[in-house]
This record gives sequence, structure tokens and C-alpha cells, in this order.
Amino acid sequence: MIVALILIIFLGAKIYFYLRFLIGNDIVIKLDVDTEYVSLVHGESDMLEFETKVTTNPFCSALCKSSFIDVGSGAILDQNRFSVKPGNSYKQAYEIKARSKGIGKDLYNYELECQSSGGFLCHNNLETSSRNLLVTVEYDFTDEEKAMKTLFEEGSLLLVDEINAIKRNISSLKPAIQDFSKVAIIDFNSSYLDDLGEFQAALASAVFQEDYFLHTDYLNNLMNDFGDFKINFISFQDNLIENLSFYNGMIDELIFDRGLFENLTHSNEEEMWEIKTLSMEFNTAVDGFSAINTLEVKNGFVENISVVVSNYSNSSLSRTGNKVNLSELELKEVNFSKLEINDVDIEKAQLEFFPYEPMCCMNGNCDKCCVGEECRNNVNTFPLVFLHGHSVTKDLPLEYSLEGFKNLQEELEKEGFLNVGAITLYTKKDVPAGIWNFNFPLSIRGSYYFDFFEEPENYKIVLTKSENIDTYAVRLKEVFDNVRFRTGKSKINVIAFSMGGLVVRRHMQLFGSAGFDKVILIGTPNKGISGDISTLCPLAGGEKRECDDMNADSLFMQKLNREKVPDNVYNIYATGCEMSGEIGDGIVLGESARLDIKNNFIINGTCRGKLQPLHLDLLKIDMYPEVYEKIKEILKSNELEGVE
Repeated sequence: MIVALILIIFLGAKIYFYLRFLIGNDIVIKLDVDTEYVSLVHGESDMLEFETKVTTNPFCSALCKSSFIDVGSGAILDQNRFSVKPGNSYKQAYEIKARSKGIGKDLYNYELECQSSGGFLCHNNLETSSRNLLVTVEYDFTDEEKAMKTLFEEGSLLLVDEINAIKRNISSLKPAIQDFSKVAIIDFNSSYLDDLGEFQAALASAVFQEDYFLHTDYLNNLMNDFGDFKINFISFQDNLIENLSFYNGMIDELIFDRGLFENLTHSNEEEMWEIKTLSMEFNTAVDGFSAINTLEVKNGFVENISVVVSNYSNSSLSRTGNKVNLSELELKEVNFSKLEINDVDIEKAQLEFFPYEPMCCMNGNCDKCCVGEECRNNVNTFPLVFLHGHSVTKDLPLEYSLEGFKNLQEELEKEGFLNVGAITLYTKKDVPAGIWNFNFPLSIRGSYYFDFFEEPENYKIVLTKSENIDTYAVRLKEVFDNVRFRTGKSKINVIAFSMGGLVVRRHMQLFGSAGFDKVILIGTPNKGISGDISTLCPLAGGEKRECDDMNADSLFMQKLNREKVPDNVYNIYATGCEMSGEIGDGIVLGESARLDIKNNFIINGTCRGKLQPLHLDLLKIDMYPEVYEKIKEILKSNELEGVE
């Protein structure tokens, strides 16, 4: 002990850390990547470099197996085995390429498993330590593609506006054409409306296809053809308007000619007979005009009678006598309706460009990446954070650390939870907000300890595991804020093991429970620890301050339990082990684990021995699958009730 103390003082924290491994700690992995986020455009590529370092017994090395996985397809792109010694590092580089089409996110997962290997001085219980890192690659259009896309869309929108303008003109002309055909024989090309529909369909088909903006020649040809169509249509429209005006003018001429009869005079029977004859000619002209003939024939009737009536009217101006009684002439009324073109409202043609929405894929299933409030509040995509418990040596394990959630994460990945690795107080935020904003949930291992995997040589980082639970609860805010920042979700789910449950409960007391959907406690000493467990706690792991807080009669436990537990807390605990005349899970008494809430769930089990308590076995799916099934049930349900 004296020698160990001297080594600690004079040789620093690294020797102390190694001594911890000599008495049982197996292996700690540090996995880094040069960047978690890459932004590429079509045709671009980049390199990712992963670096593995280990801290283990100085007489050991680490045997590691790595896998580089395309999360989108689920394909394993590369697998490798290597050995690395403490103080050295192993690097692997991979080239990643942007997709050639569309926009979205590609995900790559680097998974690593290591175990100690060496001679008789190397502690090796064949347990593996695992780490993984998720890299997000956003892909987008090149600047040239964006410019082409903008030009194509602007041209298409101008064309559809012109189509709509002519479509409105045609719709306005159509009633006039129909009325015209009822009173005259006309020769109009009625295919214009059909031709316009063909242009509309061709344009819609062109823009609703992937990479539409690359087909500028097609759009230009379509615009040229439409230009010719437009010229012909305007000529047709002008001709129609001219003919309508001509027809309406003939009606005006007949009305005028009939009005001339009102001023005619006669002084004898012969003049009266001439006027009557003239009126019969007028009636004949009206009948001829009313018949369905060509405009030329109609005009012949109108011109002839107009000349005759006008000449007779002029010749009678010099005469004096009696005015003609029109009732005696039986002149026909000129009551033809004029043809008019009236504007009508139409349903405008709309363009729907190919929906270039960001796509995200996992295991071959692709969907739109999450955006907006609907995604932010989608309960099915809330991330799941695992929180470890009290950290101790491996040969005398009272709690699991981050490594204890390995099996749970693997099983939940089969349910669609993407494992994105670990997040701690040291996890940087130098990535875009919402980098993990997916349409599927994530699982994340979190730690309220300072990240001693970051710099194992740093003495201060080793000691940060010996704080009180209030400090850990405050640290969790940074961890949870980082998760919300990266996922863009309004709420998160938490699974907290043992002391981790106390940390998250205290966090909710300090910062509120609104930012959580479901908080699942497993084996948590909700009312504290006592007896032998309380005595051994600081001796086994050395974390005296957190052990003091966990004592059943501590001030911390009084503060924690004086307030109502939020309704979104679910409590799973076990009984079946004899503990000084009472029952529990070998670490936590059943009565100490139980909460005064409706969502208590009891697991019945047994202790395999003093150093193999039921408490630790709760996270072993092969031994207690009902724990995992209950977790799934809780995550999927909002109305689950346990035992009061």
C-alpha cells in the first residue's frame, strides 16, 4: 500500500489508473473519428479516419474486431481484426461518396469490440468492451445543378402561366363559339383545346421525374412548340373576334335599316305600295339572316336590303306627306342576340416538381427525413438514453457501467432503434442542429461521469466519478440538452439502471419532467441502501460521496422522496434474494426499490451468489427476458399500469 501510494504521488494518475486495472478492471476503449458530420455534393467524396486507443493492464494488449456499416442499406462495407497495445493507437480510413441523385442523409456506423489478451499477469475474463460511432453524411446538389434546377423551374413556371392564360382565353371563347355555331355556318379548328391539354400533360410529365432539370433540351423544344401553337392560336382568336364583330355589325345594320321606315312618308297609294313592297323585302332579308348560313350569305341579305332601304329613304326625304304607320307594314322585329366573349374563371394548371425531400434510410427502408413540428413531437421517434449506475471494479461488480447496456441496445436495434454510441459531458456540439433528426428512434448510452475515456492520463477526469448525486443530476442537463440538440426532438426516453435512476429522478426535480416521454428505472434504490450494502459501497468502488447520498437515511434521499414522482416514471425492480431477513435483488431491498406510483413492475428471480446478485442479472436478457419485454411494452404504450 505504501509503494502504491508513492507511485500515485510521484508517477501520476496514469500509474494509478493502471493499478486499478491490475486489481481487476479489464479494458477501456477510446474511439475517435476525425469528424462526425460530412457535407458532400453529388460526385464528391471524403475520407473518414477512425482511431482506436485502449487503456488496460500494462501486461495486456487488446484484440479488437471492427465493422464499418452502411446503416441505410444495412450492408457491412468492411470488417477487420487487429491488436493494439496501451499507449499505441490503431487507425482505419474509409472513403465515402455522396449519392449521385437527390438530397438527404447517409449514415455510417463504425462498431468496435475489444477484449484483453496476454500472459498470466493479464486479467482476462473473455468479456468484451464495445464502442461505436455514427457518422452522418449529408448529400446535396452541386452549385451547377442548383442553378440548372432554378432555371428549369423558372422556365417551366413561365410556360405553365402561358398555358393557363391561353386556357382561360379558350374557356372564354368556347361559349361564344358554341353560340356562333347555332346561328351561322363557321369553320373553326376545335382541336386547340385538345392541343393545349397535350402541352400541359407533356410539361407535367417532364417536371415530375427525377433529375428533370437535366433535360433542358426537352423543355426548350416544348417551349418552342408552344410558341408556334401560341402564334396560331392568337391568329385564330383574332379571326374569331373579327367574325363576331362582323356578325354583331350586321345585326346593328338591320336594326338601323328598320328604323329608317319610321321616317318614310307617302302622299298617294302608289308610294304606299312601294313602301309595303320595300317592307316585304326587308322581312325577307331578316328571314335570310336568321337562317343558318355562312357569314357571306347573311351579309348578302343585309347589304342588299341596306342599299335598297337607304336609297329609298334618301329619295323620300324631299317628299311631303303622311308618315308610314309601321303597324300596317308588318315589319319583322330585329331581335337577334349579339354574340359576346365573357371572361370565365378556370382551374389553373399546377406544376408539381419531383419532390426532392431529404431522404433517410435504415436497413433498406427509406423515408423522408424528419422535419417540422410533427416530426419533433412524434412519439415513435423519441430517442432513448441509457444511464449507468454506480461504477466499481470489475471483479466485485455492484453495478454495470455503460458496457452493461450492450445486450439491451442490440435487441432494441432489432426493433428499429439505431445504436448511435455513447454521449457524455465531453461530447462536442460542433455539428449541425438536428444531425440525428431521423424518422426512426435512436438509442444512446449516456454518462453523467466525466468522460474518462477521452484522456485516460488526466488525473482530474478519473476523480470526477467521486462526486455527489446532485452534481451528477446537474451534469445530466448538458447530456440531455446535447441529445435534444442533435435529434431535434421535443422529448427523450430514459432507461436508468440502479443509481442512474436516482440521478435522473433528481434531475427531473431540478429541471422538470416536461422534456421526457418515459423514464424507466431498473433496480434503482429509490429509498436508499442500507446494512452491508451501504457499508461495502464506498469500499468496493471508492465513490464515497455518491454512496453517502444513497444511504437510506441521507439528506439526499429525504430531499428526493419528499416530492411526488412524475407520472411518466416507470419502475422495474426485482425480489427473490434473502437480505438480512428481508427480500430484494441482492443489492437493493424490494421495499427500498418500490415507489409510491402505479407503474411498479416486479421481477421474481434468484441470486446466484454474493458476487453475482440478481441486481446485475436484470440487464442480462438471456436470464431475465421479461425485463426486456416489459421495457418494450412500456415504450410502446401510454396506458400501461403496474402493481400499486
